[in-house]
Amino acid sequence: MLVIALVLIAGIGSGGISLLIAESELRQVIARQELSLLNSAAALIDSDLQDKRQLLRLLAEQFQAHQLTLAQVQEELETHETLREEFFNVSAFDASGALIASLRDRNAKRINIADRKYFQETMRLREGVVSAPFKSVLSGRPVVVLTQPLRDADGRIVCILLGAIDLLRPSFSAQIDSLRSSSDGYLFIITDDGVIIHHPDRSRLLEKTDPEPGSVLEAALQGGEGWQDGLLDNDVPVLLVHKHLREAAWNIALSYPMESAFAPMRSVRWRAFLGAAMLTGLAGIFGWGITKKLLRPLKRLHDHVEDISAGRAGIAVFDVDRGDEFGHLSRAFYALSQRRERAEAELHRIATTDVLTGIHNRRMFDDFLPKALARAARAGQQVGLAFLDIDHFKDINDTLGHAAGDEVLVEFARRLTAAVRTTDTVARLAGDEFVIVFEQLDSNTEIDLLGRKILDAMQPPFLGGTARLKVTASIGIALTTSSNVSVDEVMRAADQALYGVKAAGRNGFAVNLVGAERVLRARIKT
Repeated sequence: MLVIALVLIAGIGSGGISLLIAESELRQVIARQELSLLNSAAALIDSDLQDKRQLLRLLAEQFQAHQLTLAQVQEELETHETLREEFFNVSAFDASGALIASLRDRNAKRINIADRKYFQETMRLREGVVSAPFKSVLSGRPVVVLTQPLRDADGRIVCILLGAIDLLRPSFSAQIDSLRSSSDGYLFIITDDGVIIHHPDRSRLLEKTDPEPGSVLEAALQGGEGWQDGLLDNDVPVLLVHKHLREAAWNIALSYPMESAFAPMRSVRWRAFLGAAMLTGLAGIFGWGITKKLLRPLKRLHDHVEDISAGRAGIAVFDVDRGDEFGHLSRAFYALSQRRERAEAELHRIATTDVLTGIHNRRMFDDFLPKALARAARAGQQVGLAFLDIDHFKDINDTLGHAAGDEVLVEFARRLTAAVRTTDTVARLAGDEFVIVFEQLDSNTEIDLLGRKILDAMQPPFLGGTARLKVTASIGIALTTSSNVSVDEVMRAADQALYGVKAAGRNGFAVNLVGAERVLRARIKT
């Protein structure tokens, strides 16, 4: 009995020491696990804010390119339906702070934000900022806004775009809450100056706190990233994990009750004491196996992120069928990644498409022509480049107005696209300047057929407002004769051919061999 008692005491003692060691290690593991989850959530928010700011910058560039007046901003905003998906509201204010446009309500009451700090900071820094949270005058809801200045040709700020993010909107709040939907604890976001942006208790939104020493809020405001235990949250001991965002002066934090965090350890301790010394080793092995199993989904999720970053997998790996918090987090990644892909595709379409005519723009052409020349060089084929100008287009604008001129440009682009082959690429450079890249040409004579076909397509009268117009075009075509040609040489040859057509009376086309520095043949319609 003495030996049994000594063995039992030794077993309980060694088991207790082992459990204390295991608890210390598990504390570190759980903290790192929750910090990894929080880093993922912070990365999602940073990425979402960055995408929204980029969308506002592209919108401002588009407005500036169109040289919109302040009176046209409202109409232009309402043509961008994707803004309603990304923002609760997008509004515009002139340089004096007066409201000039609102996407959600074109009849919104007139307000002035000249005294708002985010407005003053935008005017002072001449770049977009993320505002402190506040209650919106237009909607009465708690929001933060992203600003983007719009400059005129002289660089003066004439307008400021505001993208409002509703802090109660499901796309913001519910998405964050879903990351902890299947476990205890909650996420909250607080600004560097102590204003609550997100909290499970919605009544605390926009609350300006004065954190007490040793409180959860004080720990969350320490900046950077890290974790602490032994803190009290409503008199409940918690593990606090916090992270500072890159895109805004915000801190995201996770409050996790210690009772929930270390529930598995208490179960292990109870079994270990029941088994005494004999079961101490088995309990340790079992506890280690459980820990490895709990961490395996997080490791798999980390591997998925690494594979996507390295290009070895697509976002579909996030679409997993799991009911735990890792499954929810992975599916949240999948949903956000899909939205980001759609947004990137839309941004690419906007960046490479001419807004007026719907065909390719100058940016797309500059990227496409070198690739077309490289493909032709590999295949041993010729490439043709046509420069097209609408003859006397300035007269149309001067006599009938720019609206009629725009109608002519749209119809010209439509006929041009219909006249060329499916393998050819049409783009508008600027004004009445168009280009065509001809690929897979079978012979030199084929380019003549294409030139005549384009001229014939322009024969029917055009409509410019109520007037029926005769519209003609001058076409200069450069044709490569070897694979060793540069973009500049091709464009120079096409420009020379175009100049020759204009000098000969317009309404025709000319073909110039690249490097020959002479017009090979020309045709002027009479």
